[in-house]
Amino acid sequence: MAMLLHIIRKELLDQLMSLRFAIACVVCLLVFLLSSIVLTRDYREATSTYNMNRVMHRNALQQQTEVWSLFQGVMVDRPLNVMNILVRGLTPELTESIKVQAGNRLDFPESFEQNPVIALFPAVDFVFIVGIIMSLLALAFSYDSMSGERESGVLKLLMSYSVARDRVLLGKWIGGYLALTAPFVTSFAAGLLVVVMFPEVSATADNALAIFALLCLALLYLAVIYSLGMFVSARTRVPSTSITVLLLIWVAFILAIPNMAPYMSAQLLPVPSRESVDREKAGIRQEMAAKQQRIIREEQERTGREDVWQDEDFQARMRALGEEMQQIEQKVEEGYLTKIQDQTRWSGIVARISPLTSFNLAAFDLAAAGIAQEARFVDALKAYSQTWQTYSEEKQKAWREYMERQRSADGSVSFNSEEMEQFRRVDLTDYPRFEFSHMPLLDRLSEIYLDILLLAVWNILFFMLAYLSFLRYDIQ
Repeated sequence: MAMLLHIIRKELLDQLMSLRFAIACVVCLLVFLLSSIVLTRDYREATSTYNMNRVMHRNALQQQTEVWSLFQGVMVDRPLNVMNILVRGLTPELTESIKVQAGNRLDFPESFEQNPVIALFPAVDFVFIVGIIMSLLALAFSYDSMSGERESGVLKLLMSYSVARDRVLLGKWIGGYLALTAPFVTSFAAGLLVVVMFPEVSATADNALAIFALLCLALLYLAVIYSLGMFVSARTRVPSTSITVLLLIWVAFILAIPNMAPYMSAQLLPVPSRESVDREKAGIRQEMAAKQQRIIREEQERTGREDVWQDEDFQARMRALGEEMQQIEQKVEEGYLTKIQDQTRWSGIVARISPLTSFNLAAFDLAAAGIAQEARFVDALKAYSQTWQTYSEEKQKAWREYMERQRSADGSVSFNSEEMEQFRRVDLTDYPRFEFSHMPLLDRLSEIYLDILLLAVWNILFFMLAYLSFLRYDIQ
C-alpha cells in the first residue's frame, strides 16, 4: 500500500508540475466561466420573453370574443428549464410558442427569422465542454503515461524496485486522473457560483441533485477517455506514436461514428418525407369528400329532398364517414411515427459505439432536455389539445344549436343580427391553462441506466486492456 501511495504521489506531482496542467487550468476556468455567463444571460432573456409571451397570448385570446374564433386554437409557451443553463438539449430555443388546436394539431414555430450566423457557432455548454474539450485534455494527460516514461528511462528505474506491474498501472491511473479532474471540478464549481449570482436562477432540490449527477457522469466519461489513453500508451513505444493513434481514435469515436449513425440508419430503415405523408393524408381527405358528395346526391335522388342534412340518420351516417376518415389518417400518421421511432432507436444503438453518445444522451436526460423529455412535452400538448377541444365544443354548443334552428328548408342559413350579437361577446376568461412539469429526477435516472452501464463497461474494458498490455510491456 505504501508503494502504491508513493506511485500515486509521484504521478500526481509530475502532472501538477507540467505545462499541460497549467494549460488545463486556464482552459477549464476560461470555458466554464464564459459558458456560465453567456448561457445564464440567454436564460435571463428567455425568462423575460416567456413572461411577456404568456401575458400577450392570454390577452389576445380574451380579446377574441367571437365564438367562431375558437377554431383558431390557442397559443401556449414552452416552460423554462433552469437546467438549460448547463445543457442546452435538443430544442434550439429555451422557450417557444406553439399553437394548439383541436384534434391534436400542433403548430411548432419555424426558425426562419433567426440570425443564420448563430448556427455556425454551437452553444458551448457543459456537454460540449466535457465531450470535446475535456476529452482532448484527457488524451493530453494520458498519452505518454507509459511510452513517455519508457523513453525517458523513468519506468525502468521504477520497475527496478520490484514493484508489481498492476500497482504501477493503478497508481499512475489514479494520480493522472486526479490531476486531470482537479481543474475540471474546480472550474465547474466556479461556473456554478457565477450562475447562482443571477437572481432569475432558482434551482429545485431535483435540479441540485441532477447537477451533482451530471458531474459524476462527466467524471465517469473522462475516466473512459483516460483509460483509453493509458491503453494506447501501453501499446506504443514512443509518445509521438501514441498521440497520433489516440487522435485518430478520437476522430473516429467522438466525431465520425455519432455523426454517421443517423445516415446509416436512414439507408437501412428509410422513412418517407413529411411532405409525402401530408400528400397521402390530403388524398384521403379528397377521396372522402368525393365519397361524401356522392352519398349526398344519392340520398337527395332517393328522397327527392334537398335538405337531407335534417335527417338524423343521415347525419349519423356522415359522422361515421368522418370518423372513418380520421381513423385512416391516424393509421397513416402512426405508421409514419413508428418508422421514425424505429430509425431513431437504431441510430441510437449504432451511435452508442461511441462513449460520447452515451454521455450526451445521459446528460440530456439528466437535464430534462432529451428525447424522453421532448416526448413528454408533446404528449402534454396533445392532452391539452383534447382539453381545449372539450372547452371549445362547450362554448360552441349554443352556436351549433342556433345554426340548426336557423337552417332553412333548402339548406341555407339566415342570420338575425340581434341574436348573433350574443356570439360576438363570448367570455373566454375561464379558458383552461396549459400546465406542464419537467420529469422528476427518479424518472430521469431511470432513462440513463443503460448509458451509465455502457460507460462503465467501456471504462473496465480499456483499463483491462491497458493492464494486459502493460504486463507484457517492454521497458527497455
